[in-house]
Amino acid sequence: LFMMGAFLALSIFSNAQTLAEATQKTLSERFESAESDLNAIIAKEATIAANYAAAGYNYFYWGISDQDDAVELAEKMEAAEKLFLKGMEVAPTNPLCFVGLGHLMAFRKDVNGTNAQFTKAEEIMKTKSNKVDKLVKQQALLKMAEGCLIDNNVQLEKALVYLNTALPFNDKNPEVYIQLGDYYRLRDGINQSNSIAQYNKALELDSKSTRAILRKGMLYKRVQNWDEGLNYYNEAIALDPSFAPAYREKAELLKDAGRYTQAIEAYAGYKEHNQNCRVNQRYAMFVYLAKDYKNALIELEKSLPCNDKNEYVYRVLGYTCYESGEYAKGLQYMNTYFNLAKESGKVKISGGDYGQKGKLLSKTGQDSLALEMLKQAIAEDPTYVEGYNEVASILMKQKKYADAANYYQQKIDHSETPAPLDFYYLGQSRYRNKEYILADTAFAQAASKYPDANFWRGRCKNGMEANPDQPEAGLAKPYHETFIQLVGGDARSIEANKKNLMEAYNYLGIYYLIKKDYDCSRAAINKTLELDPANKIATTLSSDENVSKAPGTCELIPAQKGVGEE
Repeated sequence: LFMMGAFLALSIFSNAQTLAEATQKTLSERFESAESDLNAIIAKEATIAANYAAAGYNYFYWGISDQDDAVELAEKMEAAEKLFLKGMEVAPTNPLCFVGLGHLMAFRKDVNGTNAQFTKAEEIMKTKSNKVDKLVKQQALLKMAEGCLIDNNVQLEKALVYLNTALPFNDKNPEVYIQLGDYYRLRDGINQSNSIAQYNKALELDSKSTRAILRKGMLYKRVQNWDEGLNYYNEAIALDPSFAPAYREKAELLKDAGRYTQAIEAYAGYKEHNQNCRVNQRYAMFVYLAKDYKNALIELEKSLPCNDKNEYVYRVLGYTCYESGEYAKGLQYMNTYFNLAKESGKVKISGGDYGQKGKLLSKTGQDSLALEMLKQAIAEDPTYVEGYNEVASILMKQKKYADAANYYQQKIDHSETPAPLDFYYLGQSRYRNKEYILADTAFAQAASKYPDANFWRGRCKNGMEANPDQPEAGLAKPYHETFIQLVGGDARSIEANKKNLMEAYNYLGIYYLIKKDYDCSRAAINKTLELDPANKIATTLSSDENVSKAPGTCELIPAQKGVGEE
């Protein structure tokens, strides 16, 4: 809601104090309360354009605040449009509702519609017989400038023209300088000195302008100067403890800074000043975003009854249950989300959503259905790289190793920077499909991060032997030695890799036995027996007549070291 502009000047042409209070509620994001006030005002004064403009903008900003809920957004924009149209009907010589409709069209990316409405508003203001007050002209021009600065309709040159035209009508209006600051924020990129200068001008005119202070905080948040941004949000709250946007922005900053506990506390402050269903549900979803899944589940379920048709809440509940390990419940919520989304037709189910449902199906033992759902996730969004992993994981359980390898490879192909773990998984699937050369190539790209990839490279190399049970060429030897060297010198890593270590030592025992180096064979077997005195392969090898007589003093791995040691 960065671009939300004030329209308190509208109150000069209506029941001033009442309209001012209502519009202030809009600026504090207390939309439900503002809605009630504005409906009452319109009922009393049904021919005043400013009333319809204020009510329309209340719905407009309300919709923007709920963009996560596509149905809510559409409903609020429709309500705003009706009010702007009604205002145009009852007061055709007032520009405010024409501007409001153009502003809404800008949000909808209807450039031609926006230009047509703004041109009509300019014609109204230029027609002397309409006797449009200069403050109304300024307000209309400010809202037109704002309409040219929203994300969906950035027209910097037009915005500046509107702002420069608005300024002379009242150069003591801090709103002009706040919007000039917004203009420079978009124009200047990372250099925000011009924006700050304009916000400071606004504060010179009104030292208690929480909106100007809030914007300064948002600039610092934008460049991740968390502490400076936080100072401004706290200053705004100190000036006006009822100014809810400051709590919301503070919470967002703290979340982005990774201070999740403080973030939730700040959003609780926002909720305290906006006790309604919408905010309760948004608060619950914020707790989810802060990754406090246990409490998110509590808050989400607590907020659900007040609006049990909010698709987005069911969606987040599905994700939250997955993170909380409540898979069956999560699947129920995702099913409800899918059904509501399809019924309304206003919510697009994303590839990630299909993927999340697939993961829940898999966790509830429905792998066949999960597989189809995950494949649909990838079809909907080929960049949903997690989906390739999930499909491959199920295929691995089904022992369809070639198919699994195909999906692991697709994950790598669709990733900007494939991770070593991606190659590790690819190596596993290739190895189990007995594609030893391809598996070895994959494990080689994972070995820098995963020491046991060296063990698997050894297995791959051994698979390339003429007779893997009699590894005369010793193809695996250097890789098993590297693996032992990396993990065999630290008690914790030895325990974690015990099974593979025994196999590596046994391989060396067999290799040295074939080479008739009985001392090294015995040394290798002893290492296995230290880990498991009952190991069948080691006990069998130790019964060999020549091995049993060897002292076992061979230094198997020179300069043995543990993980992380130099």
